[in-house]
Amino acid sequence: MTLRDLLRFTVLACVFTTPFIGLLVAESMFFPFITGKNFAFRILVEVMLGAWAMLLFIDASYRPKFSWILAAAGTFLAVIAIADFNGVNPYKSFWSNYERMEGLITHAHLFLYFIIAATVLRTEEVWKWFFRTSLSASLIVAAYAFSQKFGMQAIHQSATRLDASFGNSAYLAVYALFHIFLATFLYLRSEKKNGLHWIYPIVAVANFFVLFFTQTRGSLLGLVGGFFLAALLVSILGKDEPRVRKYAVGGIVGVVALVGAFIAFKDSSLIQSSETLKRMATISLSDSTTNSRFMIWEMSWEGFKERPLLGWGQENFLYVFAKHYNPKMYNQEPWFDRSHDVFFDWLIAGGILGLLAYLSMFAALLYYLWFTKKHRFSLLERAIFTGMLAGYFIHNIFVFDNLTSYLIFFSLLAYIHTLSAEEFPMKKSDVPAPKKKKEEELEPGDLAVAGVVIFAMTFALIYAVNIRNLNANVALIDSIRPETVLIDDGNGGKKIALKDVIDLGLFGTDEAREQLVQFAVQTLDPRIPEQIRKDFYDLTASEFEAEIKEDPENVRTLSFAATFYARFGKYEKALEYFQKAIALSPGRQSTYLDLSMMLVGIGRYTDAEGIAKTAYELEKSNGQAGITYVVTLIYQNKVDEANAIGREIGDAVYDTRIVNTYGNTGNYNKVVQLVNEKIGRGLADARDYIALAGGLASLGQKEESFAALEKAVELDASVKDQAEQLRKQIEVGVAIGR
Repeated sequence: MTLRDLLRFTVLACVFTTPFIGLLVAESMFFPFITGKNFAFRILVEVMLGAWAMLLFIDASYRPKFSWILAAAGTFLAVIAIADFNGVNPYKSFWSNYERMEGLITHAHLFLYFIIAATVLRTEEVWKWFFRTSLSASLIVAAYAFSQKFGMQAIHQSATRLDASFGNSAYLAVYALFHIFLATFLYLRSEKKNGLHWIYPIVAVANFFVLFFTQTRGSLLGLVGGFFLAALLVSILGKDEPRVRKYAVGGIVGVVALVGAFIAFKDSSLIQSSETLKRMATISLSDSTTNSRFMIWEMSWEGFKERPLLGWGQENFLYVFAKHYNPKMYNQEPWFDRSHDVFFDWLIAGGILGLLAYLSMFAALLYYLWFTKKHRFSLLERAIFTGMLAGYFIHNIFVFDNLTSYLIFFSLLAYIHTLSAEEFPMKKSDVPAPKKKKEEELEPGDLAVAGVVIFAMTFALIYAVNIRNLNANVALIDSIRPETVLIDDGNGGKKIALKDVIDLGLFGTDEAREQLVQFAVQTLDPRIPEQIRKDFYDLTASEFEAEIKEDPENVRTLSFAATFYARFGKYEKALEYFQKAIALSPGRQSTYLDLSMMLVGIGRYTDAEGIAKTAYELEKSNGQAGITYVVTLIYQNKVDEANAIGREIGDAVYDTRIVNTYGNTGNYNKVVQLVNEKIGRGLADARDYIALAGGLASLGQKEESFAALEKAVELDASVKDQAEQLRKQIEVGVAIGR
């Protein structure tokens, strides 16, 4: 085997390994479904890069060739790089974080993967074997998913939505979506004579059932839309293929009839008995998920208008989300770092130039599919390939991308580029470059020097980009294990393990700090020694101050810092950060409510009322805002106003916090009234009867309070000890109230 062959084999081995990345779950790492896959991909690409660089040194035929796909992919990377370095937080835009592992660093690797694969996988036959390998990997993924379906493996994200080795049903769904179309495409491209072409429909069916049981509505719509478009294209353009055209028309009629029947019978027992079909039947403009998407997209649009040309940079959607937060989002996740729409994501990350550059890759693919003949695809093959792109496009309207879907997309880019590429165009005045010497004509010393330099640079790249960050990730997961939260400091004492991770100063620092906050709050447990509590407080406070100095407009950090300081009784510091968070995100009710309750806790009821009123008026349908507002009024004995707001907030008026506040202020008649009303409405549980007993006892009605305690135990035996303790207090006349 020559050196050229060895290098080519190295690149091919790395490329053919990438389809199996989706199977990797790094249990010993933080975000095991994300980090392991991404670090593995980056290392593979960097090894490819080293081997390919050496190949270029000894054989110029491996240099890239021109296509508009290459131009589009290169333009996309360049635009995003400019946007990232001019964005709100360039460091985060470059490195991302453990949860996403995207950022410019990943897109640079994807571009390198595309260009190396396109130059080394030179023939369609090699590409077919690559896609067959990907289909084989998809069968292994499908086997894992089916083992979840039949209860042999745990589902990680939810109770019923399969996620296999991806840890996210939407990620698995788009992966299966791609492989359904890929299997169909390869079936059409296969030689029917070898008898193995029947494997492709089996793979397609297996991936269909995986997609179906992920219950991912956007991907299922993409599947239907993709095949519908493929059939539509064949029916319009297939004048010379009447037999195929007839089947395409039949397919269109079938899809329309199927969709129509589904809409007509969406409330039937047949539809409602299937978790997937039931989820599909809930699609409507009034659906809570749909409403939240519209609100997030509206926020994204407002953010785009602020930075229309190059956007905010990758990983900076949080700033847009906070600044333009819609109070009607109160019943959704507290923080969104994506717009849940790939196109809005790129509009935010890269502005209009970033979005157009992203879309140009789709446009370049379609150009070579439909306006050139070099690939020799049939009409049906082009239609299926286009349907695959359409399905992916539709899926991307509702969710965001991830490494596994990017990998398939960039593989498709490389595939069509390989079939369509030409030598880079030269001006007439250009003099052709002299041919590179063949490997056997190169001086041994030249090869040795080049090899050593390239090997050293490859190793340095792998270490700088991956090894040190991978080690930091493992150290993070080790530092949050109960037995290693505190480690020896080398001087006979103990130190906080997370400090060593944070001191590395790598891109996982923010997530390490978030873990530190959680541990610091846990030290408020009175069983924790005072010195340990102090050490955690000092370190956490120091890290908060450092992070806020680095990123003073991060509302998430400011909110966490405010809550942290409030929990530790540092109220002035907490107030400072609450106010900064509110100034940066004036529509975010939860910050007002947290501040209001802190002010209640320190007896500043008038200030608490003003803050709570502002929060309530932002969005009155938020029951938590109404409850907090009522609590602040009760503490000031503004009973009439509290009653008025109570009538506006419906059943939320029976919330335990309101009942307890009436008890804390000595208004036991109101306690009894509210609990009895709750009982009358059939909303009460055992703990409500405990509260009723306390109120009755405080009013001197012992027998009635004992009856309430008996009812509480009857409803829930787990409250028996609490009920017995309260009964004893009532019997001996201990004050129950405040």
